[in-house]
Amino acid sequence: MNIGVIGGGMMGLATAFYLNKKGYLVTILEKENEIGGLSRSTEILPGIRWDRFYHVILSTDRELLRFIDELGLSLDVQFRETKTGFYTDGELHSMSNVLEFLKFKPLGLFDKLRLGAGIFYTSKLNNWKRLEKIYVKSWLTRVFGRRNYEKMWEPLLRSKLGVACEKTSAAFIWAAIRRYYGTRDSGSKKEMMGCVRVGYFSILSRIQKELQSNGTRIKTGYTVKNIEPNDGKKIVVHSLNGSRMEFDKIVATVPAPVIAKILPGRSSQFHSQLAAVRYLGVICATLVLKKSLTPFYVTNLTDPDLPFTGLIEATNVIPPEILSGRTLIYLPKYVTVNDPFNDMSDEELIDVFINALNRMFPNFSSKDIISSAVHREPYVQPLQEIGYSENVAPMITPIKNVYLSNTTMILNSTINNNEVIKLARKTAQLVKQEERRQVSGSYR
Repeated sequence: MNIGVIGGGMMGLATAFYLNKKGYLVTILEKENEIGGLSRSTEILPGIRWDRFYHVILSTDRELLRFIDELGLSLDVQFRETKTGFYTDGELHSMSNVLEFLKFKPLGLFDKLRLGAGIFYTSKLNNWKRLEKIYVKSWLTRVFGRRNYEKMWEPLLRSKLGVACEKTSAAFIWAAIRRYYGTRDSGSKKEMMGCVRVGYFSILSRIQKELQSNGTRIKTGYTVKNIEPNDGKKIVVHSLNGSRMEFDKIVATVPAPVIAKILPGRSSQFHSQLAAVRYLGVICATLVLKKSLTPFYVTNLTDPDLPFTGLIEATNVIPPEILSGRTLIYLPKYVTVNDPFNDMSDEELIDVFINALNRMFPNFSSKDIISSAVHREPYVQPLQEIGYSENVAPMITPIKNVYLSNTTMILNSTINNNEVIKLARKTAQLVKQEERRQVSGSYR
C-alpha cells in the first residue's frame, strides 16, 4: 500500500518512519528544498551547522528519547545542568534554586511563597480539560495572587502571546509549567537539559538515511496544490508545477490553514474547524558572539519594552567544543499575522534587537558579534483558546483514506518534538487500524 505524507517536518518524517515499520511504502512531499521544517539546521559559521530555532531535550521526553534510540543515536544525547534567569526592572536575576528564589528582589516573601506553592500545585494537576474552560488571567490570579500575576505572569504572557493572551485558556500556561518542572532531575532537583551532538542536523540526517533504506521516497521542492479522490480507490495529488501522483492513502502533516486550501469541500464543517485555528508565527534572530552574555540557558523577560520574547543562550546546553568558546544565542519574537515586526527587513530587525541587548548588557557591543541571521516561520504555535480541544479537527477526515496529523492536535502540552513523536506514532497506529477495519468490512 502506497501512502503519501504531505509535509517533511519532524511530524511528517516521524510519521513516515512509523508507517515504514508497519509495512507501508511511503512518499514524503515537502515544499522546501530540504526536510526538517522547524527542526532544520543552518550554517551558523563556516563549516558549523546548528538548529535554526532553539530546541532542547528534557529527561522526561520519553517519546523523543525512544525515537532517538530507534535511530541509533542514544549515545549522542548529552545532558547538562542548566540555570534559569529573569530580567526584570532592568536587572538580571538567577532563579535556579530555592535560595536564589528566596533572594529574588522583585517579589516580597509572601508573594514568593505563594508563587512556589502555585507552581508545585500546578505541576500536580492532571485535569487539563477543565483548565481550558478558564481564561488564563483569571486562573493565574486565583492560584498565584494578583501581585504575582501583574509582576511575573502578565509580562511573560504578553511577551509570548501578545494580545492573544487575553483569549488564551489556562491550559496553555499549565502545560508550560508542567514541562518546565520536568527539567528538574528527580534526585538532585537540578535543572537538566540536553541535546544530540551536532543538534537536529544529525537526527534529520539519520532519519533520511533510515527512511530511504526502507524504500521511502522524499520529494523536496514539491508544493501540493490540491488533492482529490479518484473513484474512491486512489487519492490524486496535484502539484503547483502541474504534475500528479496517486496514493492509496494520504497523511497531511502541514498546518491547518495549508490543509484547508488543498482539501476539497471547503464549505464543510471540517474546513470550518481548520479555519478556526489561529497560529502564532516566530521571527528568531541568531547571533554568534565572541563572549557569553549570561550563565543561563533561558532568560525570561518581564520588561515590556524589550522587542524579543526571551533570551536563549544555547551554548549553555550544546557541547562546548562545537563553537570553541564562542556563544550562540537565540532572540525569538512570537508574532500574530498583523504584527508590524513581520514587515521589518532582517537588517532592521537585527538593529532593533542589538539596541535592546545594549540596554540589557552595557558591556555588550556590536563588535562582539561574529555572525547573525534571522529565520521566520508563519505557523508555529496554535493558540489554545477557550474550549480549544472541542473544536480541533479529527485525524480521520471526511475524505476517505485522508488523515490529518499536525500540531493542532497537541492538546495537553506545549509544542515540542516529544509531543510530535508521540502524535506520529499514534497516527501510524490509526492508519493501520483503519486499514484492518476497511478490509474486515469488505469481507462482510
